[in-house]
Amino acid sequence: MSHRRAAFTLIELLVVIAIIAVLIGLLLPAVQKVRVAAARTVDSNNLKQQSLALHNCNDTIGKLPPVYNTFPNPAGADGPPAGMGTLQYFLLPYVEQDNVYNQVMMTSDNCTNVALKIFMAPSDPTMPSSGIVTMMGMPYGGCSYASNFLVFGNMPGGSATLPATFVDGTSNTLVFAERYTDCGGTTVGWSMGMCGFPPTWPYSYGAADYLSLPLPQLGPPSSACDPNRLQSPYSSGILVGLGDGSVRNLTSSVSGYTWNLAVNPSDGRVFDDSW
Repeated sequence: MSHRRAAFTLIELLVVIAIIAVLIGLLLPAVQKVRVAAARTVDSNNLKQQSLALHNCNDTIGKLPPVYNTFPNPAGADGPPAGMGTLQYFLLPYVEQDNVYNQVMMTSDNCTNVALKIFMAPSDPTMPSSGIVTMMGMPYGGCSYASNFLVFGNMPGGSATLPATFVDGTSNTLVFAERYTDCGGTTVGWSMGMCGFPPTWPYSYGAADYLSLPLPQLGPPSSACDPNRLQSPYSSGILVGLGDGSVRNLTSSVSGYTWNLAVNPSDGRVFDDSW
């Protein structure tokens, strides 16, 4: 007797392949949502650590660092640690990065080729996977977050304090926000000052101009990045760290008026309902 070997027909194989394709199509968006949510959690945690570090620094030294200048001694020092640097550099002892902080001489610009996760947003499309960017031929750790220049300024020795600088309240004042590491040819590293642009915003505006500050860009492609604005890698909103140590997601519904009030720590005005 002859026995026929059991096998799938071509039609059955095509049906199975079609079912698998449909299942994959349904699964991919869910996986992407999980990845985005995980990245936002990392971003939020980074901003929270930086915001809380301000309080620890203020409690220890009695004032806050400038965006880039000498601190805490207005005259500076050769170091190590460096007597001049970015705000991000002077916060290193308060985010468990003492080893990096204590190895730098004179200025934080001398801290090259050091990428730190706390300054790297996982969804920043302009952040290299290595975390290292290049400025003037030198490698620096990239920075996906900007400090608020209107809060910290750049006075030697630092001029901001908690809570005195925050006349409008720490919960109503932005201290850190997301930004692209490389925007319109402007590359930013967490230790850059003299060798590039310090990681701050709005650097080109004075206190009198705060009502004209532009709203941030939400999810822009790298090719459309505006260096005069902040950027979030998420189209749903921009994550910001507030002076009280909390983190908030500001969506596109926030008005330009309220955005400007949140950036200025002492305007004395009341937010509208978009906050």
